[in-house]
Amino acid sequence: MIVGLLSIFGAYGFAIAIVHLVRSRFRWNRQKPIHYVLITRNNALQIEWYLRTLLFVSRMKARMIHIVVMDERSEDDTMAIAERLAAARPYQIEITEWDESAQLDQMITRYENEEVVLVRLSNKQEMQNIPLFQ
Repeated sequence: MIVGLLSIFGAYGFAIAIVHLVRSRFRWNRQKPIHYVLITRNNALQIEWYLRTLLFVSRMKARMIHIVVMDERSEDDTMAIAERLAAARPYQIEITEWDESAQLDQMITRYENEEVVLVRLSNKQEMQNIPLFQ
């Protein structure tokens, strides 16, 4: 009798685990990723926090994101910090250097049919676009 009861509980538990696994899989793939374009210049003190915050919030919301860090010739360790984080997540974080304003237009047209959030990290009002501040 105990063996039968345990097998019933085991079957229910297994079914619940399968339903949650399948549901989370389809929910993750169904949504298009959000593309964040972060324009930086001498943000070495904040860049790691911004990137980790975006990645954390995306995991909490089960939403895929892609981050592009465009650096305007920083004179501090902004690029080194961003490159270190990008090496750990090469499919989520992309690093480019700002050459000209047309490069930003190319970046936005590259993700033309998807959601793009542009944030200049030196502008306090644009910081409202980062999910933690919403």
